[in-house]
Amino acid sequence: MTTRTLPGFTLITPTTIEEAVSILDRYRERAKILAGGTDTLVLMKKRMASPQALITLGSVKGLSLIKYDKNGLTLGPLTTIRDIETSKTIGDEYPLLAEAARSFGTVQIQNVATVGGNICNASPAGDMILPLLAMDAEVDALGTGGRRTIRLRDFFAGPGESVINANEILVEIRARPLPRGYGSSFIKISRTAEDLSKVSAATILSLGNSRFRDVRLSLGSVAPTPIRAIEAENFLEGKETSSSVIDEAAVMACNGITPITDSRSTAKYRGEITRVIIKRAIMKALERVGGK
Repeated sequence: MTTRTLPGFTLITPTTIEEAVSILDRYRERAKILAGGTDTLVLMKKRMASPQALITLGSVKGLSLIKYDKNGLTLGPLTTIRDIETSKTIGDEYPLLAEAARSFGTVQIQNVATVGGNICNASPAGDMILPLLAMDAEVDALGTGGRRTIRLRDFFAGPGESVINANEILVEIRARPLPRGYGSSFIKISRTAEDLSKVSAATILSLGNSRFRDVRLSLGSVAPTPIRAIEAENFLEGKETSSSVIDEAAVMACNGITPITDSRSTAKYRGEITRVIIKRAIMKALERVGGK
């Protein structure tokens, strides 16, 4: 471990995850974990965060990982967005995750930003969160009290807030294999290609006898947290793949959103475009699975 005291904060570089957890337990809310730093350093520059200590994880081995086997996908929290975008395994097995990575800021940001940082930032607009929500992903958090598993759909508590404790570190992200014969999509509307989303949606679905099966639909930037449109998912199960059914599901999904007006968009626009984006996402996934 190395420690450097810089103006305003102490930079700590542990070499093991156990060491990092021990340090974090000592500082708790007075420290921030530094992964890629694309969110934390911006907040510090804007004086919106002023931690006494930054605990950087770059020297901890094993936290940058893409692994796929019969149990599914395992990602390390320090895996960069660029690594995800260029991974053949992810492109083949979870194409919506690769799509989300391609939409993530600039190449320069993709080379630094990490999937764990994007999750822990807990933004309603988090690009990597939506496909992982649709994939029914779960994460492991490690603290001095041990390791625990949290379903990603239960991870977010509000804008910028999560259920992870002040002395816990996210150490792993997992998702089960997707069934054969599925279609998926990720769609994002933003002011520019590099900006955060105004509205985004991720969809996974399969078909049986030309009817919807196992539909998963997640939405971003339309509620205090990224959300799953559970009511619409349940409605689509077993329904025929007609335009009228898709239209009804899109309207139903909008019943659960609470968009706001901010610097990127208005609540009215978000409310109106969400229905359109949901329909597009479902139709795009249908096309990819060979449905009509």
